[in-house]
Amino acid sequence: MTTADISSELWEGDVNEAAIEQWKADTTTFDRVRHVSDVTTEPQAVSTIAERAHVSEPTARKYLSTLAEAGRVKVINTESETRYMRAPQMLAMKRIAAIHREHTKTEIRNTIRDLKTELNNLQEQYNVATVDELTLELEPDDDGWRDITRWQQIEENLEIAQAALLLYDFDPDNSHAASVRVANTDRVVRSDSDERGALGDESEQSTT
Repeated sequence: MTTADISSELWEGDVNEAAIEQWKADTTTFDRVRHVSDVTTEPQAVSTIAERAHVSEPTARKYLSTLAEAGRVKVINTESETRYMRAPQMLAMKRIAAIHREHTKTEIRNTIRDLKTELNNLQEQYNVATVDELTLELEPDDDGWRDITRWQQIEENLEIAQAALLLYDFDPDNSHAASVRVANTDRVVRSDSDERGALGDESEQSTT
């Protein structure tokens, strides 16, 4: 008897089918619709999302409406049907929450300072106030185009860091920072802070 014969005797079904059944057993219908919507970056019909989440269309439509009301899903109405996709702000919201959860208030403040310093250096280097001004001044073969990308990353990271810092307004006694220190005594957050700041860049990450 070969290995293939043994495998066939143990399981004659589809491995993907088994994984799907396990996923369905471990999650609620709402969990699955939420998960599918979180990774849906292009407008999709409710039937498509229902199929991917392994729920009925009425169930998918009900939960998509709930997620849309919460700002987690974007609704696109067309002449023929309504389509749904992940709300564009979802990635930013996740980054803000992760930074607030994983970094202390002091770390976030230091990163904001570093980002502002780097932004000021770019403004002084090119003698412009905005990235759009720099774009208009550059010639096609100038080296400054690389700084355009970095400038945009700095502005995006600065907005994210400032939003994460504002979350501490709901924790005035700084108990969150204390819990982070206790939970992470054996894990010091290190990154290429000289180049990107203590919080790092995630602008190159994407979901499908």
